[in-house]
Amino acid sequence: MEIVEYKYKDGLLEKGFYKAKELIKEGNKDEARDVLDACIAIVAEVKYTNGKTEKDELEGVAIGVWLKRFWNTLENNNLLL
Repeated sequence: MEIVEYKYKDGLLEKGFYKAKELIKEGNKDEARDVLDACIAIVAEVKYTNGKTEKDELEGVAIGVWLKRFWNTLENNNLLL
């Protein structure tokens, strides 16, 4: 199986994380959930499409750390469905 490098814009995950936090402060929890879910999906696709581990980095941060940030934000703000 050939591994294809997934292309995404640099800073997308970081921007998504801070955008979600901003949306939560504004009270727009549905949109914040959508942003966080999209970020998780991007990380998952990169991880599984390219055979990465949670120790590999995206945007200079370990994949495992990104996932923990997104999930914790969902859980801590009662955004899980």
